[in-house]
Amino acid sequence: MYIKASKKTQFLLDIVMICLGTIIMGFAFSFFLSPNDISTGGFSGIALIINELLGMVGITFLSNAIIYFILNIGLFLFALKTLGKVFAIKAIVGIAVYSLFMQVFELISGFAHYEPLISSIYGGILMGIGVGLVVRFGGSTGGTDMVACMVRVKKPQFSIGQIVVFIDIFVVLASMFVFPNGLEILPYTIIALVISIYTTDFVNDGYKKVKAYYIVTTKPDEVSKNIMEKLGRGCTMQKAMGMRYKTERALITCLVSKFQTGMLKRIILEADDAAFVFSTSVNEVIGAWSKPREVQENMESQAVSTVKKDKILESSNDEESL
Repeated sequence: MYIKASKKTQFLLDIVMICLGTIIMGFAFSFFLSPNDISTGGFSGIALIINELLGMVGITFLSNAIIYFILNIGLFLFALKTLGKVFAIKAIVGIAVYSLFMQVFELISGFAHYEPLISSIYGGILMGIGVGLVVRFGGSTGGTDMVACMVRVKKPQFSIGQIVVFIDIFVVLASMFVFPNGLEILPYTIIALVISIYTTDFVNDGYKKVKAYYIVTTKPDEVSKNIMEKLGRGCTMQKAMGMRYKTERALITCLVSKFQTGMLKRIILEADDAAFVFSTSVNEVIGAWSKPREVQENMESQAVSTVKKDKILESSNDEESL
C-alpha cells in the first residue's frame, strides 16, 4: 500500500538527512580541504582565510568551526526574517551540526594526511554530496548555499551550483593572496570547487532528470495502455490533426526518467511502428508524477469502480424487469 508521509514525518526526515549531509561536509572539510588550505568557497573558505589572518597576528585560540559559526549568526537572523520559520529551523540545525562536526573531525584529522590532488578530488566529491543532500531536503549550512537558496527563490532559472560559484569565486581569489602557498594550491582549489559544484547539482537535481516524450499516433489506447502497464508511467492525451492529409491523430505526452527512455521507445514501436515521436529534457516536475505502484493502484481502483457500476446497473435492470 502506498503511504504518504505526514508533514511531521517529512520534517523529521528532512532534519535527519540535513544532519547526514552536514556530517559529510564536516568530514570533507577537516580531513581533506583544511589541512591543505584548499577552499571550496563559502563561509567555510572565509573562515579559513580569517583563521590564517588571525594566526599572523598571534591569535590562535579560535578554530575554523568557531569562526564559521560566528559568521553565520547574522546571516541566520536575516534568513529568519526572509525565508520563514521552517527554513530557519533547518538552517540553524545545519549550521550547528556542520560547525560541531567540523570541530570534531578537526581534532582527529591529524592522524591522516593526504596529498593535495587526492584531497581536492575526495574533498570536492564529499563536499558536493553533503551540500546536495542539505539543499535537496530544504536546509542550509549557512554561507553561500543559504544565499543561493534565497537567490533561487527570485531567480529559479539559475541552479544552486551556478549561484554558489559566482559568489565563491571571490573567496577563492582571496585565498590565493592570503595563504603563503596560494598560487601553488590554486589548481587544487579549482579542481575541488568544480567537482563540488557538479556533485551538488547531481545530488540535488541530476538523479531525477526527466524527459518528456511526445507521441503522435493513431493507436492511442494501445500505446498508453502498454506504457502504463509495462513502464508504470502515466500518460496525457490530446487530439491532434496531421495537416498534410487532414488525418485525425492523438498526441500522447509521457514523462519518464532518463533510465526508462530505451524501454519506452520499444514499447511505442511495439504498439504502433508508424508513430511519430520526439522528446525534450525536463528540469523540474511539480505535482503528481505517477510511480508504478500508484499507476497500478489507480488502475485497480478504476477496475473496482467499473465492476461496482456494472453491478448497480444489473441490479437496477433486475428491479425494472420485476
